[in-house]
Amino acid sequence: MAALLILVVTALTPVALAASPAASPSAAASAPKGTPIPVGVIPDPNQSDASATKNLWNGDVVQVNFEPNGADVDADGKDLPNAGLEVTKCQVSINGELQELSADPTVQYLSPATPTLNFPLSQTYGSGKYDFKVLMVTTTGVTVEKTWTYDSKGQAGSGLIKPQVMKEWFWFISRGAIVTVELTVISILFASILALFGSLGRLSKKMTFRQAWNRYQSWGYMWRMVIGRIPYWIASFYTSLFRGTPLLLQIIVIYQGTPEVIRALGLPNTYNPPAFWSGVAALSLNYGAYLTEVFRAGIQAVPKGQNEAAWAIGLSGWQTQRRIVLPQALKIVIPAVGNDFIALIKDTSLVSVITVEELLRRSQLAGAATFSFMSTLLVAAAWYWALTIFFSFWQAKLETRMARDKAREKEKGKAK
Repeated sequence: MAALLILVVTALTPVALAASPAASPSAAASAPKGTPIPVGVIPDPNQSDASATKNLWNGDVVQVNFEPNGADVDADGKDLPNAGLEVTKCQVSINGELQELSADPTVQYLSPATPTLNFPLSQTYGSGKYDFKVLMVTTTGVTVEKTWTYDSKGQAGSGLIKPQVMKEWFWFISRGAIVTVELTVISILFASILALFGSLGRLSKKMTFRQAWNRYQSWGYMWRMVIGRIPYWIASFYTSLFRGTPLLLQIIVIYQGTPEVIRALGLPNTYNPPAFWSGVAALSLNYGAYLTEVFRAGIQAVPKGQNEAAWAIGLSGWQTQRRIVLPQALKIVIPAVGNDFIALIKDTSLVSVITVEELLRRSQLAGAATFSFMSTLLVAAAWYWALTIFFSFWQAKLETRMARDKAREKEKGKAK
């Protein structure tokens, strides 16, 4: 059903997403530095004839895309909020009448270089010819006026769900699915590596200190046992910490705390990890902690006779683990790893809080630009659903194949 929904929305999607015209080099060259340059508006009178919303306007929001042209940085070169605009002083007039807004104007970055100034109108306009005038005021007092005329043939959409918004923003949101899959695949790989070492650390405890003293009564052995217990303590601390704290908290701490640690060590800011890799680190550490117990149970599920047989033919402990135990344990844990992979697809949405532009983040940006959050969130939900169905299908195929191999091994055992 999810795949069918994706296909339906794709079929309704226009051939190309209507893009705001870029500012001409002459306009950028003539404007003094610190003066914003409007490069596009909504409703857009220059919209392509191929657009599904040609001469259609939602009637409840006015937007201006602009280049800050230096207005977004202060004298020290630091970024200013709202791209350098004093949003409370920005105004929009329609047919010469200053408009009341349902909320304060906002600035959204739908692309790194071109922010968008949004005016949510308190009333909704229908069909008709409208003259627009927008005043953009910077924090330094620079005022820029943008005027245009738009002939609306009706609303592009109304109500809770607006199909036209879903059409217009489908591809913008869909590009976030690539980031979601990248986050999921990379994170589950690192999580599996962490889980493998964590499970070996958890299994390194062979006996208690009391049992060791009663058996050997040697202080030298006890010290060696303390050193050998370090992997167990590290693995236990790791699993306890990351299973005992919320994933969202871990994402925020890693994203915001890592630059503080780097600064405290005296390292340059260039060492600060991008938001994407901060998200990967948090997801990997969290899922690695849960998979540690899965891997530990898988290793313990391998019959002890396998270890005894390996020792009998002269294999060392590491050779026994690498050649005998771990390959068999891998088959046991694959279904659980597959389930965590499916769950991780949805949990990647949490990294939207640190500005990673995956599915949820892009749907939020599109919703803020159109003031139709339900429409954009439905597109993201359809993608999450489709991805879950797709990977669940291949997980089931893999488990079926493994079950077939296990059945063959049993048949061979009976034949012997």
